[in-house]
Amino acid sequence: MKHPLASSLALALAVGISSSAMATVTIDWVTVGNPGKLAQSSDNRNHSFGAGDGLGNVDYTYQIGQYMVTNTQYAAFLNAAAKSDPYGLYNTQMNSSTQGGITRSGSDGSYTYTVKAGMGNKPVLFVSWFDAARMANWMHNGQGSGSTETGAYTLNGATSGIFNKNVGATVWIPTEDEWFKAAYYNGDTGMY
Repeated sequence: MKHPLASSLALALAVGISSSAMATVTIDWVTVGNPGKLAQSSDNRNHSFGAGDGLGNVDYTYQIGQYMVTNTQYAAFLNAAAKSDPYGLYNTQMNSSTQGGITRSGSDGSYTYTVKAGMGNKPVLFVSWFDAARMANWMHNGQGSGSTETGAYTLNGATSGIFNKNVGATVWIPTEDEWFKAAYYNGDTGMY
């Protein structure tokens, strides 16, 4: 069975505890603590994960968005960072698909983005890892006219490859372990 994180088209973000940047996009952050708590194999069986997967081993406290990034939040990012869109931050399926929630108008250099009626609070879809990394960089850099190419990740125009978050990143794409722990760990019971 494919892990739910691997098949998700929605965007999630995590943040270091020290982050306090003023923002035009606000995220409701939830703290995930109990550093180092590892999923037990019996717990994994309850969630269709194989015995001994050991997911969720995170040895630091972090924050993760309580909800997936919405169309409203992503449209605000696009309006700030994609007047021209050389990296394809906007996917045309955001408009053409019935599941998409954002339209684009204008021409290169003056694009504007609008949320479809009734789609504002729904998770944004049709976002690649590189789109999410650029939004994380933008948020890390204070939003507004902040860079999408450096910050949490050093992309410098890349649209393929494997990238790790930079030391000192304040907003980033959660790792599989961070996502698993946030999704399944119950701090009250100490179990997954």
